[in-house]
Amino acid sequence: MFKGEIITSTIIFIGSLILYWETLKFEGHEVYAKLGPSYWPKFLLILLMGLSVGVAIDAFRERKKSVGKESFLKLNKGRLKFFIAIGFIALYFILLQILGFVLLTPFFLIAFMYLLGERKKIWMISISFGITFLIIYVFTKAMYVPLPRGIGIFLDFSHLFY
Repeated sequence: MFKGEIITSTIIFIGSLILYWETLKFEGHEVYAKLGPSYWPKFLLILLMGLSVGVAIDAFRERKKSVGKESFLKLNKGRLKFFIAIGFIALYFILLQILGFVLLTPFFLIAFMYLLGERKKIWMISISFGITFLIIYVFTKAMYVPLPRGIGIFLDFSHLFY
């Protein structure tokens, strides 16, 4: 497991670094108070590089702590939650173009919070709807980035918000 984490982290770091160099070639006229075309790719790639370094450091720390060996194929509660989370994310991206961001995102966030162990209903509902509307405002009003609106009746519903 240790070697796999280090190799994967290294590959992700190098790939992110190569893509970051590619973003330096992005051209476009930047308007005052608006982000240019290379801002978000650079930002995300820097985060990805930082996270890959963090995973490598964590792997070294865990290597020092590990006493017994655990099989990768053994399905424990943490791995089961991980695979369910991957399924949630895949389903979210599949349904996003159909249902739209406004309708799908709060329910996705509630399901994800429940999966992570949160059980306070008022907290989950308020956070999920609050974050959804904050994202809608930031992306559509501040950065002028369109979010998926859905199709059919869901498109009409999205037009009520942005």
